Parts: sequence; C-alpha cells; structure tokens
Amino acid sequence: MRKVINKLRAEKTIIEMKKSQMQERQMEEIEDAYRTGTRIATKWIRGASYQEIKDAIKRPNANHDANYFSLMRSIYFTSIEKICPEESKRFKWVYNDAFLNGWREEVNNIWESIKDEVNR
Repeated sequence: MRKVINKLRAEKTIIEMKKSQMQERQMEEIEDAYRTGTRIATKWIRGASYQEIKDAIKRPNANHDANYFSLMRSIYFTSIEKICPEESKRFKWVYNDAFLNGWREEVNNIWESIKDEVNR
C-alpha cells in the first residue's frame, strides 16, 4: 500500500512540474507576442500616414482595436504582413490580445514622443 501511495505522490509531483513548465512556456509566449507587437508597431508607424496614426490613437483600447481590425482584418494584416511577415503570422490568431496590446502601447508611446513635432 505504501508503494502505491509513494508512486501516486511521485506521479502527482511529475504532473505538477509539467503543468508548471507548460504555464511558464505559455507566459513566455504571451510576453513574446507582446514584444512582437511593440516591434511591429515601430515598423508600422514609420510607413503609416498621419491619419492612420490618429485613427489608431482615437480607439480607446486594444479590444476596440481588435473589433476595428476584425472589420478591416485583411487590410490590416496584409499591410503588417508586408512589413513583418513571419512575426505577424505567428501571432495572428494565437495570443492575439497580447500582440494587439503590445502594438497599441508602442503606437501610443511613439505618438506621445512625436505628436508635438507633427502638430507644428
């Protein structure tokens, strides 16, 4: 009986370790999606028109971006995929929220740094 209990405890420990490792990998992938979103925003904003930047800034949050992009998904992802094909395809469907949050935050940061120059 003790052998069975010890065996079950060992199996439980192994399962918990695997679960922990899987969660760590998932968090790393989410962080990677976020960082990729910020990198793509930096590349995107270089080629974006003043109106595109203003439109992106007007939207209240990343969920609104997601709704907006669902309407214009082909236009958006086509333009982003031309700039960063591998990075954008990787996060197009998986970890989309983290990707969009990173993209949005970086667009806002860049806009804050250049808006005075642009508005002159």
